[in-house]
Amino acid sequence: MLVRGAIGIAGSAFFLALLLRQVDLDEVADAFRGVEWGWVVAAALPFAAALWVRALRWRIILRPAVDLEASEATSLVVIGYAANNLLPIRAGEIVRAVLVERSTGSARMLVLGTIVVERVFDGLVLALFLGIALATAGSNDTLQVLALIASVGFLALTAILAWISAAPEYSSARIVRLLRFVPLRFRVRARQWLGSFLGGLGQLRGLDGWALVIGTTALSWGLEATAYWFIGEAFGLGLDPWLYLGVAGAANLAIAAPSTAGGVGPFEFFAREVLVVFGVATATGTAYAIALHMLILIPVVLAGLALLWQRHLGPAVLANPERALPSPEVVEASR
Repeated sequence: MLVRGAIGIAGSAFFLALLLRQVDLDEVADAFRGVEWGWVVAAALPFAAALWVRALRWRIILRPAVDLEASEATSLVVIGYAANNLLPIRAGEIVRAVLVERSTGSARMLVLGTIVVERVFDGLVLALFLGIALATAGSNDTLQVLALIASVGFLALTAILAWISAAPEYSSARIVRLLRFVPLRFRVRARQWLGSFLGGLGQLRGLDGWALVIGTTALSWGLEATAYWFIGEAFGLGLDPWLYLGVAGAANLAIAAPSTAGGVGPFEFFAREVLVVFGVATATGTAYAIALHMLILIPVVLAGLALLWQRHLGPAVLANPERALPSPEVVEASR
């Protein structure tokens, strides 16, 4: 954990140094002074809608294994995102899986399987958004490398999901064979985990499932890009609305790089890089990227903590969900 934390801090420091290198901080401060806050407030609506659509997508992927109500799914998605913003290595995914396990009895690995599906389709759609924006509005070497790596990587992962969903028994048998490399004392548990994990991919078995997941993924990121556009209008960037699909793609793909919680550093740097390519002044783009990330991180963290409080849980559950959560027997007895 200490090593991962050190790598994350180093990654954030590196990208923040790139972000602020050769930037006039007085000009960055001037860009903040001219913000029209009405646009910032308006951005909350499409961003909240994007979270709701992601919760809908998760419900679709979870079925038929787990049937969550819309409000419950939305609450868990926000709590998970809040944990991702506060903890390194996207630990919010574990928090979300443990919360579902404790409330429904569903296998944790099954829930994690559905979250993996989410992340693969997120990456695929974001890579598509970024590629289209760069191909039509301009690019640079850094962004081309990001787009290439993301496209190849997420296309490969999507192909694996397609293989598993098209031939579940055959693909599962092939994957199980790999367990012979696992030490014998862990093999039974690993096979149970793998079975549960693959069960989380069940909703993708059919064209309708694929269409629903891809459609809701594209809609959610389109809504988030709309929020980015509103904030861009607050800063007076004057870009065409569709170009913010490229901003969303670059900034959110970049947070896969080692960094501190919330992707601080890579998010701001790559968001600014896209804007500069599209003709925005460096100082203004830097101010926008910093403000954008703060306006995404802080409200989600506050909302996630409020939802935890509503469940009579404290922030400790984010750092150690296993110890901080009550046992299923206690939960049942309290109902």
